[in-house]
Amino acid sequence: MGEIARTPAAGASTVVGAVAAVTVGAFFGVRGLALAGQFAVTDLTQGIPLGAPGSSVPLVALAGGLLLAVVVAGAAALTRLPGWPIATAGVLVAYLAGELAFDGVVGLVPQQPPSAGQVLVVLATALGAGLALGGALLATGQLARPLRWPVAAGLAVGLVLHSGVADLVRLAVGEGYAIRGHAWPTQVGVTVLATVVAAVLAQRRGTGMAPPARRPRIGPLVAAAVAAVVTLGGLAFRWWVVEAFRVSQDGLVGPRREQFVESFAYFSTVAVATAAGLVLLGYAYRIGRAVAARWVVLGVAAGPLVLFGVRLDFVTARPQAYLVVLVGLAAVVAGAALARFAPRLLPWDAAGLLLAALALPLASPVIRAELPATGQVPPVLAALGLGLAFGFGLVLAAAAPTTSGAAGGEASAPAATEEEPSWRVGVLALGPAAMVLSAVALGPALVRAQIYGPVGGPPVTVPVFAGVGALILLLLFGFGRAVHRVRRDLRAEAALVAHPQSGEEPRAD
Repeated sequence: MGEIARTPAAGASTVVGAVAAVTVGAFFGVRGLALAGQFAVTDLTQGIPLGAPGSSVPLVALAGGLLLAVVVAGAAALTRLPGWPIATAGVLVAYLAGELAFDGVVGLVPQQPPSAGQVLVVLATALGAGLALGGALLATGQLARPLRWPVAAGLAVGLVLHSGVADLVRLAVGEGYAIRGHAWPTQVGVTVLATVVAAVLAQRRGTGMAPPARRPRIGPLVAAAVAAVVTLGGLAFRWWVVEAFRVSQDGLVGPRREQFVESFAYFSTVAVATAAGLVLLGYAYRIGRAVAARWVVLGVAAGPLVLFGVRLDFVTARPQAYLVVLVGLAAVVAGAALARFAPRLLPWDAAGLLLAALALPLASPVIRAELPATGQVPPVLAALGLGLAFGFGLVLAAAAPTTSGAAGGEASAPAATEEEPSWRVGVLALGPAAMVLSAVALGPALVRAQIYGPVGGPPVTVPVFAGVGALILLLLFGFGRAVHRVRRDLRAEAALVAHPQSGEEPRAD
C-alpha cells in the first residue's frame, strides 16, 4: 500500500480527487442542505403561530429532506459502480431540476400551495444532491486505505466551507456577472469538470483501488429509511398535537394554551432528532463499533450547526471573510492529520463540536446587540470547530483500519476483504444521512431561535444538544481506548503462553 501511495499516477489522481471532493461537498452544502433549511422556513411560516400546521408546503419540503438522507445512504448499495460518474450525474440532475423550474432557485413559496411540477423538482433536486454526495463517498471508499484520507479531508472542506466556496466562485466570475445569475452555473461547471477528470484518472489508474465488493450492502439504506420514517412520524405527531390543542373546543385561544403549543412545537423537534439518531447509531455501532458510532453521533449533533453554516461577508468585510476561510481550512487539515496519524491521542471531534456549539449563541441578535465587538468571533469559532470536528471525524471513518483491534479496537470490518469497500462506504454514508435528518428535525427550532433571539434570549437548545453529542463522543472515545487496552493485554498473555521460555515479555503491538 505504501508503494501505491507514492506512485506519481496515484498522487495526481488523489490530488484531483481531493479537489473534486471539495467541489462536491460545497455543491451539497449549497443545494442539498437548502432542502433542510427550506422545511424549517416553511414550517415557521405556516406552522406556529401562523397559518395551518397541516399545510402541504412544509410536507413537501420535509419529503425532500428525508429523500436526500435516504439517497445519500443508498450509495452503499452501488459499490459495483464507480463513484465519481455517479457524483457527476447527481450534480447535473440537481442543477437541471432547479434551472428548469425556478431559474436557479430551488424553493417553495410558503404562501402558495405547491404544484405538481414544484413537488417533482424538489424531489429531483433531493435525488441529485444525494447522488452527488453519495458518489463522492463511494469514490472515497473505493480507494486503497493510504489514499482515502486526502479525499475525505477535501470532502470535509466542502461541507464545512460550502458558503465560502460559493462566495469565492462569485468573486472569481465578478460581482456584476454574478448578479446576472452566472455564478451558480460556474460553480456547477467547476464541480462537473473536477468530477469528470477524477473519474477519468481513476479509470485509467490500475493501482490504488480497494478490491471490488462481492455484493451491495443495503443495510445503511434500510437504516436511513427507518430513521426517515421515524422523523416523519415524529413531526407528523407534532403537527397533530399542534392542530388538536392550539384551539379549545369553544374556539378560544388562551395564553397558557398558546404557550404550551409553542413550547411543544419547539422542543419536540429535539425528541424527533434524538429518536432518528438512535436508529442510525444502533446500526452504525453494529457494523463499525466505536468509529462508525462516533461518525454518526457527530452527524446528528452537528447537523443543525452545519445548516446554520459558517456565515461570511465578502462584500463589506472581505478580509475577515478570508480569515474565516483560512481558519476553517487549517482546522480541517489539522483534524484530518490527527485522525490519520494520531487517532487515539484525544477526541478532537468532541472538542471541535463544543467550539462550534459555542459559536451559535454568540451569533444570536441579543448577544450581538449587547457585545458588538464579538461580531467576528462566531464565524471564526464555527469554522474552527466544524473544521476540526469534520476533518477528524470524516477521515477517522474513512481511514480507520478494518482489522479487529486496530485503531484502538474501534472498528469492526467483515472477514472478507473483498467486501471492504461496501462496508467502508456504508460507514461513511451514515454520517451525512444523520446530519441531514438532524438538520431537518431541528431546523424549525434553530431558525425560530435565530429570528426571535431578542425576545427569547440566546438560542441554547441546539448548542446544548451539540454539547450532549460531544459528551457521547468523549464516552465512545474512552470506551474505544479501554477496548484497545484489553485486547492488547489479551494478545500479550496469549503470546506469553505460546512462548513460555522467552526471556522477556513479548510486545503487544
